[in-house]
Amino acid sequence: MPISVQAHPLTQQECDTFDKVLREDPQYREKLASALSTGDRRLFVAHFNGQRVAIALIEENQPRLDWMVVHPATRGRGVGKDFVRLIGKALGEPLTLPDHCTG
Repeated sequence: MPISVQAHPLTQQECDTFDKVLREDPQYREKLASALSTGDRRLFVAHFNGQRVAIALIEENQPRLDWMVVHPATRGRGVGKDFVRLIGKALGEPLTLPDHCTG
């Protein structure tokens, strides 16, 4: 599944567009709101056929994944793995994953 990755501004308007991606993961809506208020994260989005299929927050000053959510309909198709790889490519260095991530 070919996806594209883009950095987006971390604004309330931008965050409001993730209802479909976060519909089964409401705890990440709270985390997104928290990141919006602190302003210490960067927002990356995976797109497929013009639709947002994944969201990730990256620590501001280092290439470290804070968290990532893949749209329920695209889970199990390698989107997350490609997303992490493409974010690292966009940042110009490999992305560090949290300790609880495997793979």
